[in-house]
Amino acid sequence: MPVDEGRVKDLVEKLKEGEITPKEAKEEMKKRGVSEQAFFGGWAGWPSLFIAFGAYFVLWLLFGLPEDLKQGFLSFSIQLPAIHFPAIVIYISFILLVVFGIFVMVWHVYLHRTRGGLKIEGETIIFYKAGPNCVMRNPGNFGFMVWFILLPIILSAYVQFTLLSVVAIITITVWNYYLVCIEEKMNVAKWGDEYRQYMKEVPRFNFILGLWRLRRGG
Repeated sequence: MPVDEGRVKDLVEKLKEGEITPKEAKEEMKKRGVSEQAFFGGWAGWPSLFIAFGAYFVLWLLFGLPEDLKQGFLSFSIQLPAIHFPAIVIYISFILLVVFGIFVMVWHVYLHRTRGGLKIEGETIIFYKAGPNCVMRNPGNFGFMVWFILLPIILSAYVQFTLLSVVAIITITVWNYYLVCIEEKMNVAKWGDEYRQYMKEVPRFNFILGLWRLRRGG
């Protein structure tokens, strides 16, 4: 059975040899349909982003306003019971936000820029397995989800956390998961069997399983 080396192998070699620039490599990736822009077009791109973020902020922020600010169509949300979290839950949420939502995301962006071959954070041509990518396949997306899951909990003393907040979190999580699935299809097209093997070895988001496998050496 022939080995699938992906659609960017020749571009990686030319880039390393200095035959093309990162900008030229990115343009060629776009032509071959293996760039972020190519895979995130249509409903997977800006329209879905506006819908997901709009729903999130309306359900959480708008309907979570203090009662004295709720008027008109917002008045029905006054009847929604607020969910209150113990201080320990808020403290733990804050720590997790710092670790995954800030530290891991910054680390991931740094590695993308320094090892991804294109010197930008949102697009890579060179496949690398380092840092948080040894533990989970999508640390950047995971950090992104952590922000939008934990922020309503951390700010629940100022913006009411209700059942609509739960719906908001589910909405943004489903949207992010959908984008991750599309991105992984793109990565398979870019790097072929090398990325397929990586998918078998490293979990998508389960960092506990990822740490366990890393500790055992694979």
